[in-house]
Amino acid sequence: MIKIKKYMVIIGIVVVLLCGCGKNQIETTEATTAEMTTNEPATTEALETVALKDAEIGDIVQMGTYEQDGDAETEDPICWDVLDKDGDAVLLISHDVIAYQRFSDNHKCVIWEDSQIRSWLNQEFYAEAFDETEQASIRETTLENPSTVGFAAHVDPSVDVQVRESRPDTKDKIFLLSWKEAEQYYGNRLTDASVLGRRPSRAVLQKRKAIFTDIVIEELPAMYPYSRHLADGTERLPWMLRSTGMKDYNILVIGYEGKWDQDYPDSYNGVRSAMWVTVDE
Repeated sequence: MIKIKKYMVIIGIVVVLLCGCGKNQIETTEATTAEMTTNEPATTEALETVALKDAEIGDIVQMGTYEQDGDAETEDPICWDVLDKDGDAVLLISHDVIAYQRFSDNHKCVIWEDSQIRSWLNQEFYAEAFDETEQASIRETTLENPSTVGFAAHVDPSVDVQVRESRPDTKDKIFLLSWKEAEQYYGNRLTDASVLGRRPSRAVLQKRKAIFTDIVIEELPAMYPYSRHLADGTERLPWMLRSTGMKDYNILVIGYEGKWDQDYPDSYNGVRSAMWVTVDE
């Protein structure tokens, strides 16, 4: 009995140390296994939407379907925020966190061009979420992939930054925002949690819970995919950007409270997909 107690104490210490030091996202240690199993998953909120042809910046539109309510028998329309307009095209980003993926299976892969998430968005997600007419309206976009130098200079000049130079442009239909685009549309400091600390769909939370359970059983040191409840009672998950982080082998994410953070590329994080769509009159 004494040996068992000793073993449990050691396991507890290991978990605390790993969760506190093995991740850059310090906030993740605040969640508990009990919270993850007893809280009812968030459902997608009722949103006021407008027709895509009438949409202006700041509006919410619907396009495509993707599993969100945890019931595979139902079709769930995807809601998108309108971020920008350019002639007959609009830039959309999913209103909520609608997927839960890794940036890459390789913990050293922090480059969007080579990432697993890029392939997933432009292949599986693109094929599953949109019909042929919708696919035809999604523009192939030339994306800039800026270096971390400009980002680090004003976010925290004192930080020891692992500088990565700009990467070549990529052409994608579905993508994640870069740090520069996040600043362009949301402001430098990213302090508005109501805009950036987006809630996950029920399906995302179910996947997170399943992954967490597998990790606890099979890989104790990797107990990291936590979510967090904010003051308004909603559950939030970090969501990925396509930009590299400020430390070695990190990517940038928008954290629980809508602020800059970073994480390892092989960690699971939320996905808010973005795309430019041509609007027919």
